[in-house]
Amino acid sequence: AGYADNQFRNVLELRYNDGKKRTWVINELPVEEYLYGLAETSNVSHHEFKKALVTVARTYALYHHERATKHAKEFFHMNSSADDQVYKGYEYEVRNPMIRQAIEDTRGVVSTYQNATALTPYFSRSDGRTRDWSEVWGGSVAWVKSVPAPCDARKGRTLWGHGVGMSASEALCMAEEGGKKWDEILKYFFTGIELKKRWN
Repeated sequence: AGYADNQFRNVLELRYNDGKKRTWVINELPVEEYLYGLAETSNVSHHEFKKALVTVARTYALYHHERATKHAKEFFHMNSSADDQVYKGYEYEVRNPMIRQAIEDTRGVVSTYQNATALTPYFSRSDGRTRDWSEVWGGSVAWVKSVPAPCDARKGRTLWGHGVGMSASEALCMAEEGGKKWDEILKYFFTGIELKKRWN
């Protein structure tokens, strides 16, 4: 509440759409610069966790961009709230320079499965295990299977979020207490993925 968060990089576009009869202010910018203003973690979290988180966020955004899913009829790809990814723009980037460092350290790297961009959902915390895609959304996604989250279980955490994919609290514990690297964290939560650098 103490920050206006009203400065943004690149282009701001005002678009009205007939489909839902509403107007959006759309911040148009490259994926890496979008990630600079992402408010899904903070400056103080473990660096390996930050790298894991920005990689799943990059992959999530790219997946929806490539497929023009979710908001295509309203002329954008991601909204700025928790039902996509929390985005606050340039001022958040300035206050959290270590997030930008994690982005630079993983620049262009996305999760793939059989050479295609692999949708990588994530959520705040689990109750001791993540959920299989089929448990929550139906169908089957080969790389999104239920896995144990022992740190969440040990700390008596309750499920906060849909439970599918990467538990942020478990991933943070894996980095802080388990000494896991960002790529190990991602490959734990997303079965059989590969990490590929798509751009520099």
